[in-house]
Amino acid sequence: MNPLKKLAGQTAVYGVSSIAGRLLNYLLVPLHTRVFGAGEFGAITELYGMVAFLIVLLTYGMETAFFRFGGAAAPGAVRSKVFSTAFISVFVTTSVFLLLTLTNVSGIADALHYEDNPDYILYFGIIVGLDVLTTIPFARLRLLNKPVAFVAVNLGSIGLYILLNLFFLMYCPEAIENGTLPGSSFIAAYYNPDFGIGYVFVANLISSGFKFALLTPWMRDVFFGFHKNVARKLYPYALPLLFLGLAGIVNETFDRVFFIRLSPLSETDARAQLGIYGACYKVAMLLSIGIQAYRFAAEPFIFSLAKKESENTRAEVMKYYVIAASFITLTLLCFLDVAMLMVGEKLREGQGVVPILLAAYFCFGAVFNLSFWYKLNDKTKYGALIAFAGAGVTIAGNVLLIPHFSYYGCAWATLAAYFTMMLLSYYLGQKHNPIAYEMRDIALYAGTAALLYGAHRLIGFESALKYLTGAAAVIAYATLVISKEKKLKRLKTN
Repeated sequence: MNPLKKLAGQTAVYGVSSIAGRLLNYLLVPLHTRVFGAGEFGAITELYGMVAFLIVLLTYGMETAFFRFGGAAAPGAVRSKVFSTAFISVFVTTSVFLLLTLTNVSGIADALHYEDNPDYILYFGIIVGLDVLTTIPFARLRLLNKPVAFVAVNLGSIGLYILLNLFFLMYCPEAIENGTLPGSSFIAAYYNPDFGIGYVFVANLISSGFKFALLTPWMRDVFFGFHKNVARKLYPYALPLLFLGLAGIVNETFDRVFFIRLSPLSETDARAQLGIYGACYKVAMLLSIGIQAYRFAAEPFIFSLAKKESENTRAEVMKYYVIAASFITLTLLCFLDVAMLMVGEKLREGQGVVPILLAAYFCFGAVFNLSFWYKLNDKTKYGALIAFAGAGVTIAGNVLLIPHFSYYGCAWATLAAYFTMMLLSYYLGQKHNPIAYEMRDIALYAGTAALLYGAHRLIGFESALKYLTGAAAVIAYATLVISKEKKLKRLKTN
């Protein structure tokens, strides 16, 4: 099969899981932003930002190292040894993390200013541990081309999480007020309305445990044991990826974790501002659905290709990434007020940051595409350097901008960081592993999308014509891409 067609097919399969999962999760945004105030949603945003950081820290690059040394080209026995060594390593370090967390819950809660809710820290400690332990089994499903199992487990846990949110936040309050619904007396005895966002975390804890249980059949090769000779290959490769991941998560979450500490506002007002930013961030993350689906399919796929085939495929994939990401970005921007309906009305005032964040995610996807050269050539130290450069821009940008521009400073710092990483990734990649990217076409497609959005804003953005001009812009872009790509295909065929 043509490599691009195979990659597109696998991306589509993983996309079902990513898109359905994200859309299901996004159904909770209207619920959370209407049930909770901006301050409470700010707490959710802050704590989940910390979770993202901890998951990267505790997986320390083992997922990619597993692909590198236990890939499709490796014999079955070798692959099992790589899996068991990686999994046992992550299991041991996660167990140490859980022990330290569970024995210091009150101290951690005090340090994070959640002294009134130490149970949040308890829940999140266990959630992080369970999610980390599922990382390597999930990677194994991707490597073995088991997308159906991957999708079933992923959607099963997400579905349970959503049902529990609906139960705790909608059914239980209604049952207490109504008194005639099934289980009302039991709910009235045990349900605490003042627990608030704690029920979101309880739902997550239960769904994470369910996900771990579903993946246990794929952990059986752990009995192959821990192999020192395998570990000697995994750790040197994974260590730079740990720093890369940590620096990357700084880019992703620093603004949300440290916003309250950098804002000149009171803690209450700053948390409310963070809630507005977090809600708008969810809208911008719609672009990341496709990026995530592509990432799930691309890593094991690219690692399985021969060097020359990989280079040709990566060049073509970059162009098609720009086409797809430009189309999604243009569509979201032209119909932004429709996308913002998913957010509660009281949190929509931050709509202006969404275009900035979409541009940042566009650059982030390009960075991922440009990252394969150092992963394939065992030069992961360059990836760490690139990520550290981005982290430096993120930290400096947030420290300088948040006090003056609030969450707009967060958005601009994020864009500056990913743009810097994109330029560095391209420069170093072309220096060490040159790829013949179709830069003229890439510039044409990205530039055309930007011009069409500019025309939409100029002509109909603030008038009754906005939906008409938005649709015209999206159709014009799609028409350009289809006609040009068909012409190129004919030229290549002839």
